Amino acid sequence: MLPDILLVSDQPELCQQVTDILDDYDVDCCRSSEASRICVHQPVRVILVAEDLGGGISGIELFDSLRETRPGVLGFLIVEKGDTSELCLAAMECGFSGLFSYPLNPEQVRSKVNRAMEAAALREENSRLRALLPLYGLGENFLGSTNQSDVLESLLDVIGDQTAADSLSVMLYDEAEGVLRIAASRGIPEEMIPNIKIKPGDKIAGRVFEERRPVILNQETQNDSRFADLLKRPEIVSAVSFPMIVRDRILGVLNVSYTDGDIRFADSDIEILGILSTQAALALENIRTKEAMVQEARLQGLLEQYVAPEVAELLLASDANLIRGLGEVKQATVLFADIRNFTGMVQQLPLPVLRDFLNEFFQIFTETIFEYRGTVDKFMGDAVLAVFGALIELENASWTAVETALAIRERFATLKAEWVQRDTFFSSIDLGFAVTCGEMFMGNVGSERRLDYTVIGTEVNIAQRLASAATTCKIYITDEVREDLAKRADRKATLLDLGEMTLKGVHYAVRTFSVLGVETIII
Repeated sequence: MLPDILLVSDQPELCQQVTDILDDYDVDCCRSSEASRICVHQPVRVILVAEDLGGGISGIELFDSLRETRPGVLGFLIVEKGDTSELCLAAMECGFSGLFSYPLNPEQVRSKVNRAMEAAALREENSRLRALLPLYGLGENFLGSTNQSDVLESLLDVIGDQTAADSLSVMLYDEAEGVLRIAASRGIPEEMIPNIKIKPGDKIAGRVFEERRPVILNQETQNDSRFADLLKRPEIVSAVSFPMIVRDRILGVLNVSYTDGDIRFADSDIEILGILSTQAALALENIRTKEAMVQEARLQGLLEQYVAPEVAELLLASDANLIRGLGEVKQATVLFADIRNFTGMVQQLPLPVLRDFLNEFFQIFTETIFEYRGTVDKFMGDAVLAVFGALIELENASWTAVETALAIRERFATLKAEWVQRDTFFSSIDLGFAVTCGEMFMGNVGSERRLDYTVIGTEVNIAQRLASAATTCKIYITDEVREDLAKRADRKATLLDLGEMTLKGVHYAVRTFSVLGVETIII
């Protein structure tokens, strides 16, 4: 236990008597030669000094020297009974709070020491508050930082100013590797930093991280610490490791140490470091939250180029692994549509006019496909490829794809009529649709430097060939799609059987149907 009270005397009887009287406190008895060292290294609040110390030094002289080491410490001079008027005056001038005559009066000693301890505690509390209040204002500086490096550098600057420590470091937890790494430091050789990795539970920093409790290691008492078995650097005279916790989440560990001098850490230092590290941790969490929001917005923007906004939100909310999830063989439905007479458009129309028409054309496709919760796979000059039932489950993806094609056909008719009024050439343009379903690969393909999200499979090739064969905005479907349409009891499709079609690049004939219309059946 660290002493509250220090008794300086070479008389064993006096030491025993004081210890018995002040049994509510931790009293340390020492000789005059040891007093200075104890006052430097331990948080003594009150000193009792025997006037007769022997060795040519008086209690008044010793106390005067001790106050240079620990200014403001309260003291009582113990003198022999008799005329003490001159000693009393000298003691008061030296800064003693009072005198005790030996043999001691227990009630008097307890009463005066109790008041002195209360005064010392109050003074320490006032000093603590004066030291802590400015630290709370530093939170604005931390929160004003725009990146992690600024926060950590500011934290170490402040702690360096407060402690003048020889070595400072902030170790943050690397979730990917499962280790603590130094993210900012002072007094640690640069070449060592990349090699320092500590797992939770290993060494002092790792155990502080795992236990979420700070530790003080002063040279005189560190062997009694729960970390005694981990002490590897005898040159450290005092150190603190402090967990950086925010909202019950631990981010890392703050380490402060001295390798020289007589400075020792006390519980008040833990409080100061607690305030600073908590404010820094809040700032780090704030920065990480902002970065995550920016990253999520960027990812959502990217996804919305593929899928409807509500689908993108659903995917993000599901916390799915999008890269792995988009690289699978799945059962899905594809819708392919392309413009008839596109070559003529390119040859006959000014490029700015062609660009404006295609923008409006693709806008209709995109909005309609998103409206029906599909995915735009890609635009291919005069064509659009969309996928249904892959990224988000649909009750009947084939029905959804057909209804999407019907909606696009209707909206395209309106667009075409508007453009015919500008240029009669647009009366010659047409659309062809195809809907197929089956197993296909969906995912990112390409090289490390260039990836393309796409669907690959025979059904995709068939859809493209069928759409090329369709004219006057006809919607062609395969037999598999027809079977899917028949599964729905509340909707009926009117189909024209076109028989088996031979398609380029497909080694078998494909039975094909044309969608003439759909109707709702009242059940």
